[in-house]
Amino acid sequence: MIEKIGIFLFLMLLSTNLWSETLEPSLAGSWYPGSKKELRDMLTQFFNNVELGKNKDIVPFGLISPHAGLVYSGPIAAYGYSLLKNGDFDTIIIIATSHRYNLGKISIFSGDKVKSPLGTSEVDNELAQQLIRQHSKFESIPQVITNGENSFETQLPFVQYQLPDVKILPIMTATNDLSLLDDLADALVATIAESDKKIALVASSDMAHFHPYEQTVEMDHHTIDLILSMDLDALKTDVMKGKCEICGFHAIYPFMKVMQHFGANKPVMLAYQNSADITGDKHSSHIVGYSSIVFPEPDTGIQRNDENASSDEELYSHEEKKYLLDLARQSIIYFLKNGKKLQPEEPGNKKLLEERAVFVTLNKDGSLRGCIGHMHAQMPLYEAVAQMAVSAAFEDPRFSKVKENELKDITIEISVLSPMQKIDDWKKIRMGIDGVWIKKGWRSGVFLPQVATETGWDRVTFLENLCAHKAGLPANAYKESDTEIYIYQVEKFSEEEVD
Repeated sequence: MIEKIGIFLFLMLLSTNLWSETLEPSLAGSWYPGSKKELRDMLTQFFNNVELGKNKDIVPFGLISPHAGLVYSGPIAAYGYSLLKNGDFDTIIIIATSHRYNLGKISIFSGDKVKSPLGTSEVDNELAQQLIRQHSKFESIPQVITNGENSFETQLPFVQYQLPDVKILPIMTATNDLSLLDDLADALVATIAESDKKIALVASSDMAHFHPYEQTVEMDHHTIDLILSMDLDALKTDVMKGKCEICGFHAIYPFMKVMQHFGANKPVMLAYQNSADITGDKHSSHIVGYSSIVFPEPDTGIQRNDENASSDEELYSHEEKKYLLDLARQSIIYFLKNGKKLQPEEPGNKKLLEERAVFVTLNKDGSLRGCIGHMHAQMPLYEAVAQMAVSAAFEDPRFSKVKENELKDITIEISVLSPMQKIDDWKKIRMGIDGVWIKKGWRSGVFLPQVATETGWDRVTFLENLCAHKAGLPANAYKESDTEIYIYQVEKFSEEEVD
């Protein structure tokens, strides 16, 4: 008997594990057709009725899309999703709000697949794990997204219809904590900036709920105006006051912060209707609004971390990077042979003559072999690189001096810093984007932005390590009012990247 119970429990656990790896549809046959043919026919009709005019060629970076039963919100959702075909996307991140759970957490689905009657899509588990590692309150919580959660499930068929091979990453905001949503936005920024994938984001949200027709239209247009003006603070205030109603505000909030960061700040209104426009019953007091808003990809494309590095957003060219890397290596070789520092000739390139703060990092067989730099600009860029290369090789107290026979195994990396910016709130630090210099009294310490990416630390762990292990301060010193925190960005390049 005990043996049979053991086998039964094992089978239950196995079944639960398999169930959690693939997200099955639970609203098929109610919120939308349950058969593949009927659902495809419905979507085809929706997309055929879309009239985008001058907006037809927009490549979206973000969409706000409604999530009601498809007979109601589907015609509007099709407007935004019809633009997905304009981009060669690898992953679509869908940010949705849980209607049933407020757990004070963010659920990032890390199963293998998600299904609808149209088929099965792979989950971008790589991005999911990168996000989960960034915060202790980012978890994969299956019950938040299963068993009738329309905010995600109604989006999936539209993506699959347009891009059947794209990967999906479902994110559920099971929280009302805006600071945690700030953390989600920061984590998304860092993850997208580090990724080579072509990514688009969707925020799932309906608008005003259960008001008379004229009031619904007035509220919704006020909400849309705030979104189109990118006035997130006013939107937040009016949601709190009840002047705006967005059932997916806690999805739209981090979504818009990501849009703001990457410069996707010119949203376009594509379509609006409400449930009374569909049913014809404008005397109802239970009307729900639906809108489709696209955030076009910035003209320059999505800015990765290195493109955010300099204050004037101007990248160093391939030739300029190669010159600096060659100069760093030649400076080390010259010191080994002559016992003194190289005095390089002044280059004819104005950008290389600008005063810049620089770190030079040496790596050997994948491990750190030396790293020295200046936090503030003290000399022209080319001179700083030559001097810091020698310092990294021969003056880093953590390592022995570099020997000539090691050079062939050493890779040089240069980090050019933007000017320092003092911040008044440590929560403003963008993990993987901002480097941090922390200072209290005569003690100070610095981490480059890539420390967060390489370790997977969340913001608190990052700052605790910076305080305790780099600055020699108490781990929580970053929270104290007399501690100064400065952020900067980095343009980083290495010999591995620049031939």
